[in-house]
Amino acid sequence: MDFFEAQDRARRRSKRLVFLFVLAVLGTIVAGYAAAWFAVGGLEYQGFARDRHGQRQYRTSGTRPLFDPKLFLGVAGTTLAVVSLASLYKWSKMRHGGAAVAEMVGGRRVDPKTRDFRERQLLNVVEEMAIASGIPMPAVFILDGEPGLNAFAAGLTTADAAVAVTRGTLDKLTRDELQGVVAHEFSHILNGDMRLNVRITAIVFGILVIGLIGRGILRALFRGRVRTSGKKKGGEIPVLLAIGLALMIIGYIGYFFGRLIQAAVSRQREFLADASAVQFTRNPLGIGGALKKIGGYALGGTMLNNHAGEIGHFFIAQAFKSNFGGLWATHPPLDQRIKAVEPSWDGKLFDPPAVVDINNESFATAGFGGGTRHTPEETFRRVQEAQPDLPPPRPPARMAFAPAKAVVDIGALTDSHFRHAQALIQSIPERLREAVRDAAGAQVVVFGLLLNGDKTARDAQQIIVEKHAGAEASAQLAGYRSALSVLHPDARLSLLQLALPALRELDAAGLDRFATTLDELVHADAQVTPFEYALQKMLLSQLRLAQSPNRTLQFDSFPAVANDINTVLSALAHFSPTESTRAFAAGATQLPLLAGRLTLMEPAACGLERVDAALDKLAVCSLAIKKRLLIAAAHVIGSDGTISPEEGELYRALVATLDLPMPQLGTAAAG
Repeated sequence: MDFFEAQDRARRRSKRLVFLFVLAVLGTIVAGYAAAWFAVGGLEYQGFARDRHGQRQYRTSGTRPLFDPKLFLGVAGTTLAVVSLASLYKWSKMRHGGAAVAEMVGGRRVDPKTRDFRERQLLNVVEEMAIASGIPMPAVFILDGEPGLNAFAAGLTTADAAVAVTRGTLDKLTRDELQGVVAHEFSHILNGDMRLNVRITAIVFGILVIGLIGRGILRALFRGRVRTSGKKKGGEIPVLLAIGLALMIIGYIGYFFGRLIQAAVSRQREFLADASAVQFTRNPLGIGGALKKIGGYALGGTMLNNHAGEIGHFFIAQAFKSNFGGLWATHPPLDQRIKAVEPSWDGKLFDPPAVVDINNESFATAGFGGGTRHTPEETFRRVQEAQPDLPPPRPPARMAFAPAKAVVDIGALTDSHFRHAQALIQSIPERLREAVRDAAGAQVVVFGLLLNGDKTARDAQQIIVEKHAGAEASAQLAGYRSALSVLHPDARLSLLQLALPALRELDAAGLDRFATTLDELVHADAQVTPFEYALQKMLLSQLRLAQSPNRTLQFDSFPAVANDINTVLSALAHFSPTESTRAFAAGATQLPLLAGRLTLMEPAACGLERVDAALDKLAVCSLAIKKRLLIAAAHVIGSDGTISPEEGELYRALVATLDLPMPQLGTAAAG
């Protein structure tokens, strides 16, 4: 199952989920109507008879029909209003992305410049996963007040994702186990589970609010906070008591079934995420060991924060005690999950961990002298030096390229991508990796990636940086030149991925200033290279998507975007070393629904400005259109069976603009 199939399956699950929750809301309405029917008089009621002109004639009594349209519409309207408003409120609280969810449960954003050994290790693991899977580096959070072992990923898109782990996870897991946990969470990011999780939370909260209103009324009554008039005091209290009790019962009945649906949807996805973690790391002992420790420690995955129950289906392990015989369990039993990744498991949960006491600065870590005492800084240095010295890949100017496999590998979690990512990260000079961990340094490094090889043009670019970012930034840029000069070409876009978390901290004015500087640097020599375009387009599209992640679908018809597809394929064909007509035809044949509507445009008619506008429109197309576009574009680029680094960068810019993950083509395309 490729990325697009996984996303499509997530959308189908979302539709089924909405249908089931509609049934739960309807059940709540029926229960509310029944309560209201009894509350307003039950079988007997008083009313007025009317003549044929509609005038009241005399008072009468009779039997209330089982279905009273006015009463039903009143109950239904009120219920739908409460559920909708509450769901929208919860959605508004979570629509700001994964960081908002992490902060809601007490998360603390990890300082990118941290020298804490375990925090640095966590950041390194997330960086490796991000580059390997081809998504922007997520924000990383630690839940300091949570001693249990748990973790989650949250967000609406890959551009605003966040990965959070508890303090217990950070302190008790080895690097391999932590790697397995993070890989599990990346599977949820890539499979489209995050947005679905937010929807589940919002809808369940909407149903719950009815019960909370009833509980609030009862609590106010029992605490004497509801005042009534003297004459009607004897009658008002019982009525309010009945209303509060009815609302609480009705709300919690709906909530009960909502949580059942929530749990059932969540359980189905955990086995897939565990299997993806094994596939990604090629190490079943990583995720398997983490699950054993979750089962072996007394706290397990238990969360203490009051809001944790709302997002229990986000976590890697059961975050709260499951009631009703496990019906509310958001995760399958741990023994089943462990058996799935380690079929030969002997049933033992975990071995006592090595002693790590960060506060006392003493470490007993395997491979570093047993019980030898080291400071955290010394241990960090030793671990860094112990990393395998993997040489960065050195592909030829043009390398073999299989278009179909490149598309299949979008969003894939494979060991080859992971190892390639590790090599790329190690090839980046440490000075640059440190620089991109804060917003100021990240901007300067990005400016440096655009420096021209010609000294005159480079000096002009330096002046542009000083004009917009100041003398200090210009001086920093001059200091980074030597490190940038040895940066491997394949690592340039990976360095951008590492810079994204810091750049997301820019406010609107700072982002506009940064974008203006980028544009002037790109056009400083009056020409735009494929890399310059790829860098600018990838970076700004991801940053703007992170600020406004609620991108809505606008086009699901191929003819509606035929001209835009034609523009993109024509531009790629003119970059190809193959004869442009043949390269364009190779891509056009992959779009049978547009047969006869695609023709190669002249270079002037498909310049980068027009490509830019076309990509912005294609970014809000359906996944089916995006997939066929990427297949066609890959065939244009690979019409001769090879791809150049410049073409690869253009293709990755195309994929990133469509908000899709794209691993390094050096590993994804070969085949």
